[in-house]
Amino acid sequence: MKVLVIDDSRLARLELINQLNQCQGIELAGQAENVEQAKALIYQTEPDLLLLDIDMPGGDGFSLLEQLDELPRKPHVIFVTAFDCYALKSFDYHAKDYLLKPVTAVRLQSALAKVPVGGPQSEMTLQSQVFLKDGERCYFITLSDVYAFEAQGNYTKVYFSAGQPLIYRNLATLEQKLPKQSFFRASRSWIVNTQYIQTIEASISGGFELTLKSGLQLEISRRQAVAFKQLWSL
Repeated sequence: MKVLVIDDSRLARLELINQLNQCQGIELAGQAENVEQAKALIYQTEPDLLLLDIDMPGGDGFSLLEQLDELPRKPHVIFVTAFDCYALKSFDYHAKDYLLKPVTAVRLQSALAKVPVGGPQSEMTLQSQVFLKDGERCYFITLSDVYAFEAQGNYTKVYFSAGQPLIYRNLATLEQKLPKQSFFRASRSWIVNTQYIQTIEASISGGFELTLKSGLQLEISRRQAVAFKQLWSL
């Protein structure tokens, strides 16, 4: 597993690297002290895992992850920070763990064990459980319960029976992780869970108008209507 260490403190980087050297199956992809260096190394080395600090000059760890949306395969992330106040926010970025400095070798090894063998984040299944946080309210649901996602700028609204939380994740990032046999990109604004489609009607724009079992109505764009027919026609 290739690991990239990102921290503005040279001593913190060296300490992590020394501990990584004691772990079997770990290859050091490099080290970076700021967001710009880290981004360049990520595209260059394609690491499996980031050991990522949060507070850094010129941009924090969260802003770095938001700049990786175009990557077809994103690395896993373990946050390593001196502050515990970002722990809840780290869930929004699907962190595998959240380590507080100073990090012990035992704690680091425990975190590394949570990273799936085989590298970057894999596609979810309908049985995957997901954590969602919207303000002070949190949800832990099964992906099959979600019937649609709607783009709201850099945010996405998640539709399911118990609520409609708004999460800080854009639609393109979510699309890469969702199981393609069930979730379809209906338009620039919508991803729909096809198992919840109740009726389909042709629209005047050349696409389709959908009504879901929940009563939600949305449209498949003209461009995506072609892909929809190719995927689900006999």
